[in-house]
Amino acid sequence: MELPPDIFITYPKKVAFKTYQTCWQIGDIYLSGNAEKTEDNPQGTGCYLVMTGRGCDDIFRILDNRGHTFGELFRQCERWFGTEFHFTRLDIAIDDRNEVPFFTPQQLKKKCEKEEYISSSEYCRNNESKYPHEDWAGTLYTGAGKSDISFRIYDKDREVSTKYNRMLEEIGSWKRTEIQLREKQAHAFAMLLKDNPLDLGKLAFNLLSSNLRFVVPNVKESNRSRWKTCRFWERFLGNVEPLKLHIPQIHNTLMETQQWLKEGGVLSAVKGFYYLEKNNALGDLESVDTMLEKVSYSPSLAGKMTAHLQRIGREELIPFILYDTRR
Repeated sequence: MELPPDIFITYPKKVAFKTYQTCWQIGDIYLSGNAEKTEDNPQGTGCYLVMTGRGCDDIFRILDNRGHTFGELFRQCERWFGTEFHFTRLDIAIDDRNEVPFFTPQQLKKKCEKEEYISSSEYCRNNESKYPHEDWAGTLYTGAGKSDISFRIYDKDREVSTKYNRMLEEIGSWKRTEIQLREKQAHAFAMLLKDNPLDLGKLAFNLLSSNLRFVVPNVKESNRSRWKTCRFWERFLGNVEPLKLHIPQIHNTLMETQQWLKEGGVLSAVKGFYYLEKNNALGDLESVDTMLEKVSYSPSLAGKMTAHLQRIGREELIPFILYDTRR
């Protein structure tokens, strides 16, 4: 009898942001805080929570002992912080532990090489394993690593066998499909899970269905999107409906940037340069006006300025903002 794939959530360990000054750690749970003031964070507030796979296991046990789920944890975050929090990355793992798997990475590798797949991203590559085996295809990637949504499919059994020097027979068949969500996609999925805390599996398969499909070639049909889905992929997904995530637009205003200028020390530095220039004490430093001639607006700042000009009815200035925006 086929077993339904196991599905769970993991979070990345690496913190890419460098504005946090302090990090606290409990096991595999990391919390960074004491942020520097920046244009996008003029108050210097907030913190960054990272949980690895083991960290998620710890949190899951705590929640489960209290009869709660991850979705309820996300709902509690919303009660505590309102809209002042967001997910920057969310990894969802789907494990196929059947003795005869729904598919193997080797199968999918061949399908990708023949371009027999439909994906939200046309990017597809295969990383060969550094531990060569005749029947080990390495890791199949679809979607660029930095994109909002990407997929990894690999032989988890082979990885565990090599890493921990265990026999494959002891581990059993284990094929893993990972969905990696970033930024707005990650937050939108977490909010869906918040409202449907018991439906992680359904949401994950629906998301996979809407973004990746392996197909059977049809020489009579030039449009690949009309090719039939492979039987093994249909069986893996089951009876699911494609999921489209709602991505809310979050805007940081020009007023907040002004506050950052006043409190973050930028204006005091400008004032200092003007003081040195006024008293002929710049030496080999450049004047503020000379530096300004070389500066372009960041896309983020240009967007805020455009919104501000629209609010006050000065749209005629917008083309000049766009012309001087860094590309």
